[in-house]
Amino acid sequence: MQENTFLIKILREYNLLGSRKFRKKRGKTVLEGFRLLEEAAKAGIIPDIVLFTEEYKTAGIGRELLAEFKRAGSRMIEVPEKKFKMIAHTENPQGIGAIARMPVSSIDDLLQGSFQFMLILDGIQDPGNLGTIIRTAAAAFEGGAGIILLPGTVELFNPKVMRASMGGAFSIPVFEMPGPEECLRVIREKSMQLVAADPRGAVPYYHLDFKRDIAVIIGNENKGISKLLLEGADTRAYIPLRGKIAALNAAVAASIFIFEYNRRLEKML
Repeated sequence: MQENTFLIKILREYNLLGSRKFRKKRGKTVLEGFRLLEEAAKAGIIPDIVLFTEEYKTAGIGRELLAEFKRAGSRMIEVPEKKFKMIAHTENPQGIGAIARMPVSSIDDLLQGSFQFMLILDGIQDPGNLGTIIRTAAAAFEGGAGIILLPGTVELFNPKVMRASMGGAFSIPVFEMPGPEECLRVIREKSMQLVAADPRGAVPYYHLDFKRDIAVIIGNENKGISKLLLEGADTRAYIPLRGKIAALNAAVAASIFIFEYNRRLEKML
């Protein structure tokens, strides 16, 4: 009876962690699916609890990951497939999910760290966009890069963001900042040039000075970059578009700046 009550409690918590308010209250998030949990294991993230179905356990590749988490100290709970589907945060769940405490990077970490490239995300609201940006940055950089999230941006630990990032959030530092004023102060303190990705900018992105440490602002999908950050930018850079579409998806725009920086860096080496 006591074991059944505990299971109900865990299933309820797993389900409720789909809510931002509940995640913030508990300081936990949901990691769902084999690939995301595999990346978590590689990054040394040890979930508090791992839920799995019998069907997942019998799969060859599934047993290895379960054994790894068990050795690391995670509490392992087998759940009937029907119940797991009821609480899952994905449309086609794979039969494995976890509740984990996520490490949070602080402003002190940002101030003390060495960063050559920084993305500042100003009001990115789509979880898929944020997850894709994180995934792209994590794929492009081995170190020396980070991401700042400003108010209005979707929460890092949103399950949809975590899935879209494909584990990228485990390998690149992401900082949440209280507002643009604090962001400008930190960027100036670190002597980074501040570039606003602006369709009305004066400089094409490929003419930027990538020899200096650089922070690139990517704005809200509809409103763009806030006035304070635009005015505080050293340069406004645009991506030339010759077609009838006036602006790019935020994740695509961020990717262009990321890989142009890498391209130029390789030429300088």
